[in-house]
Amino acid sequence: MKNIKFFNLLIILALAFTYNTAKSQTSYNFTDGLNAAKSSGKIAVVGIYIPGDNWCGKMDAVYSAGNISGLLNSNFVFIKLNAQGTEVYKYNGKDYKASELAKLFESTGYPSHVFLGSDGSILKFKYNGELHTSFSGYLEAGDFEKLLNFFSSGKYKNSDLSKEL
Repeated sequence: MKNIKFFNLLIILALAFTYNTAKSQTSYNFTDGLNAAKSSGKIAVVGIYIPGDNWCGKMDAVYSAGNISGLLNSNFVFIKLNAQGTEVYKYNGKDYKASELAKLFESTGYPSHVFLGSDGSILKFKYNGELHTSFSGYLEAGDFEKLLNFFSSGKYKNSDLSKEL
């Protein structure tokens, strides 16, 4: 009887692990993400967050949604950056604390998203006619998918994001 309970427990754990793995996206620290973007030629999405923040936690759930996770894994390199972090990363030949990078990327609220070209350059975009370097605020999965498609399709080069969202 003990063997059957143990076997059932193993099956439940294996199924739980498979379920969680299928829903997650791959995320990198800043340095590893820049290297992965460069080697793959993909755009990097930098998700800037503050630990323990309610809206950042809700955004984590959006990242893990099946369609969003799939887009992030296949079309982008996903980087998570703690806006209060003290880790030091090299960017454009200079050392920055994670918190300094968040300021450099002009994050005005959290969560924020910055898109970097595979060379590490900031991909600027228009929103309501004004040029921006980051998109701040929580987005539902449908709107976040539109944001990802806006960048993956290259629309950021000549379109206004406000017309997409």
